[in-house]
Amino acid sequence: MKVSIIIPYHGEEKYIGDCLASLDEQEEKDFEAIVVCDDCTEEQIEALRARESKFSLTVLTTGGKRGVAAARNVGLEHAAGDYILFLDCDDYLEPNALSELLALAEGRELVFSKRIGTWYGRKFFYDKKQDNEADDQEEEIEDEDEAEEDEDDEQAIEPAEEETWYRTFAHMLRADNTIQGISVLGILFDRKFLEKQSIRFEENLIYASDVPFVIRAFCAAENPGELKQRIYIHRRHNDPINLPAISQISDSKTRIDEILGIYKEIEPLLAAKTEEPRAKLAFDRKFIRYYVTRVSKFYVEGGKKEREAVYPQALECLRMLSLDAIAHSRRYTKKLLKYSFTHRPEEIAKKVRRHSSFQTLGRLVKSRAACKKYMYRKVFSRMKMIDNMVVFESFFGRNYSDSPKYIYEYLGKNYPGKYKFVWILNRRSEEKMPFPCKRAKRFSLRYFYYMARAKYHVFNGRQPVYFIKRKGNVFLETWHGTPLKKLVFDMDEVTTASPLYKKQFYTQTRSWDYLVAPNQFSEDIFRHAFMYDGKMLETGYPRNDILYLKDKEKEQLTLEIKRELGIDPAKKVILYAPTWRDDEFYDHAQYKFTLKLDMEKMQKQIGDEYVLLLRTHYFIVDFLDLTPYQGFAYNVSKYNDIARLYLISDVLITDYSSVFFDYANLRRPMLFFTYDLDKYQSVLRGFYMDVEEELPGPMLFDTDEVLDAIESLPQIQKQYEDKYRIFCEKYCGWEDGSATKKVVEAVFDK
Repeated sequence: MKVSIIIPYHGEEKYIGDCLASLDEQEEKDFEAIVVCDDCTEEQIEALRARESKFSLTVLTTGGKRGVAAARNVGLEHAAGDYILFLDCDDYLEPNALSELLALAEGRELVFSKRIGTWYGRKFFYDKKQDNEADDQEEEIEDEDEAEEDEDDEQAIEPAEEETWYRTFAHMLRADNTIQGISVLGILFDRKFLEKQSIRFEENLIYASDVPFVIRAFCAAENPGELKQRIYIHRRHNDPINLPAISQISDSKTRIDEILGIYKEIEPLLAAKTEEPRAKLAFDRKFIRYYVTRVSKFYVEGGKKEREAVYPQALECLRMLSLDAIAHSRRYTKKLLKYSFTHRPEEIAKKVRRHSSFQTLGRLVKSRAACKKYMYRKVFSRMKMIDNMVVFESFFGRNYSDSPKYIYEYLGKNYPGKYKFVWILNRRSEEKMPFPCKRAKRFSLRYFYYMARAKYHVFNGRQPVYFIKRKGNVFLETWHGTPLKKLVFDMDEVTTASPLYKKQFYTQTRSWDYLVAPNQFSEDIFRHAFMYDGKMLETGYPRNDILYLKDKEKEQLTLEIKRELGIDPAKKVILYAPTWRDDEFYDHAQYKFTLKLDMEKMQKQIGDEYVLLLRTHYFIVDFLDLTPYQGFAYNVSKYNDIARLYLISDVLITDYSSVFFDYANLRRPMLFFTYDLDKYQSVLRGFYMDVEEELPGPMLFDTDEVLDAIESLPQIQKQYEDKYRIFCEKYCGWEDGSATKKVVEAVFDK
């Protein structure tokens, strides 16, 4: 047996499949995998044992909840391979990983390779060729001075082409910015070498057990090797709330205690390596960086007793530092180290705060955005809150629309003069507001001023992560649709939003006092998808009240909107409202869209009777030129209020957009142009409902099918009559035209 792959497993079912699948595809077949279960359920253990694999798979347990170090030690005790490779259950390997490592392993105690970091599973990683992603670095450097020191470290590495012990050691140190990031992952170890040197994981260490293991191995090795290829893919966790990686757990005191203890233990080993003094110098500089970015800042943030407990341990470590390492530090670091030798934690904390203030001042001078945020935090948020001020924002300031619009108009009409209104709008709108209000561009100084001082906030999307929830502030979240596609914590992959999307969303929802639900289906999903446990308003959406106008009012408003858009009032209207595709994008929230309907054929066949309105999702940035179809097709993607478009439309064509939940309130025919259903349902986000069973209209897959359906609408309405009724009972049951009144009375009549 050439290699034993040891995999600690703590029940991360979401990840283990990719991990083991990558072993199935290894070019090198002579290996075993040992999965060591720690704090797993019997069902999880049995599921692993029942798995069919193309390799030898052994499933062991630690016998309780003992941690990753104990799990790896159990694996070492049972390993039979000539070499050992540690693989975390949430990571995976390139198909050539073992063959490339083994090619270098002969005559070497260990072979080191760097890791690739990603937020994604194997399929998305390979589909999007994420191999150019930056090295895995769980924690970023927090001090600009220390970031510059990295460049000095790089210059300290021998530029010569030949491989040396120090060159490999230095590259290992630089694989992560922090000491606690030193990792056994991606390193192939000679098993007999580990046994001869009695190198095992220290089970008392929770967060940093890799560090002494790796440093001991390097110090004992005479001929380590380095693989230039990156064959180990380290997957970061996108849900630190429910499934945090060890690096995402907040426990500063324990982490610091571990690193200080490790330094005192490891320093003598490196000091004894007199034939290569640069090793201690490099490790000392890494510890200095840790002291500046973590320990000294803990003196600012930690409790008094905790600071006092850390201080003597930190001072002992500082006294073990080489003078050369201190001398090679940058100016602020030298001063801080010198100060730390002779001053107590509270005095060190004052110095750190002063330095941080100077850094903040520098950022404020250089960045207008930073300056505005500073004013928001330090000035505006300390001013008296204006109890009758209401800030409205719809779709991140893109337009005057949706439920916030109708709440604003209801307040203005029914509570004249009682409230001061502010609308967040990114671009100047010619639209005249029906009631007096101030306008502010998103992220302008005025925006931050009003955000800080208003008592009420009415949004249909998320507020900025740095939003400050003040005492007495009331945040009304209306949201913007019944969910069809998986949301937030129900999503496995977050492919185009920020990788920290789930963490950010969780933080943002803690500020919501009220969340509007359009139906019971949505309320249930919002609870688990948003992890929201606040007050839910079971009212329906205020934006849909317009769909329940009396017939005469509805007819009059329909003619008015058609005149506004330049549509022949005698023509029937088809509204085509497609959504975005998660895998077709330029950047975060900037999606591509390709029009799959044959517009020329549609105009020729139905242009005498119908006009077509194209309404793409606001995330889509592609401009679709419809001028060749003038008089038939209209691009209304920038029209503010989609509810007004529903009102004038005789037929809705959509796909996986939630617009059909709202449109159903009109009880008018709907067609579903689902040309990529298999891909969307199986590969992308998936659905909360069985679309093939529940949709109140036919699923169509090309332009001809769409045209045939339009020409036979009476038959389709008859065919889907029962489904439509059941659909409306489930998804439109709370809507009756009075949602705005109910929301306002629940939030503002206090």
